[in-house]
Amino acid sequence: MMKEMLNLLRNHGYKSVSLSVQKANYAAKMYQKLGFKIVNENKDEWIMICHL
Repeated sequence: MMKEMLNLLRNHGYKSVSLSVQKANYAAKMYQKLGFKIVNENKDEWIMICHL
């Protein structure tokens, strides 16, 4: 589903997308596999960005 969302955003002209994810969330690894990079963090979460 996330791949479809990224493709939809790309097709609508978006250049990047960001999200925040709790460090303990197992989905963080999935986001990294999809191309998201950690750009900032605090005690509990990462801010991630994916360039489309």
